[in-house]
Amino acid sequence: MSAILQLQGISKRYGAVVASDNLSLHLNPDEALGVIGPNGSGKTTMFNIITGIAVADRGHIFLEGTEITRLRAFERCRRGIARSFQIPHPFGGMSVLENLLVSAVFAQGESEKKVSHRCLEILEETGLLGKANVRAGSLTLLDRKRLELARALAANPKVLLLDEIAGGLTEQECRLLIEEITRIRSRGVSIIWIEHVVHALLAVVDRLVVINFGKKIDDGEPHTVMGTQAVKNIYMGPEGDAV
Repeated sequence: MSAILQLQGISKRYGAVVASDNLSLHLNPDEALGVIGPNGSGKTTMFNIITGIAVADRGHIFLEGTEITRLRAFERCRRGIARSFQIPHPFGGMSVLENLLVSAVFAQGESEKKVSHRCLEILEETGLLGKANVRAGSLTLLDRKRLELARALAANPKVLLLDEIAGGLTEQECRLLIEEITRIRSRGVSIIWIEHVVHALLAVVDRLVVINFGKKIDDGEPHTVMGTQAVKNIYMGPEGDAV
């Protein structure tokens, strides 16, 4: 199976800090890939490099077999890469629907008229249709997370990058979010999901990657990876002792 997205030997330093260290991974078509690792391990830097927000010092990125390493962020977006951010920052003075229209027009290069119907469909899919005309700055945390997801979907992505989208939600809210992400998967969108809420990941992803100090530590079946000594060492210290 040919990967829809592939990173080869990605390295990135910020001064003395190594954010990515010869990082290689792949995402298969229709796959949901989970990524875990402690804070500061390089997970969000990886997303920034994939989307073009940051530029790798070394390495290559391929989308559907075509190298995109030197493409600008908006070019990558228009080729099918979209992301959510860990902390939602909607255009607070605009309505929920207006937020989606901005995303869709920018990402797809189409007129507002052409993208408006799809934006309404996305709002219905993410449970926000009844709040289409509500000012985005007044939304609850769950609905801001939904809007962050909806704005990414408005870009019509082939690859969707989710950055800790379950963080701060209650158990019930997390279950609702899992249901929404599962529905998105069923449409054939390939997903990479960074998350500290591990049970949410395990409910959705096919494969799990562990990153620490910018390096890939493990990659495999999610429950198997979670049971490895390497993961226990990262989160609990050597020999599984609490730290």
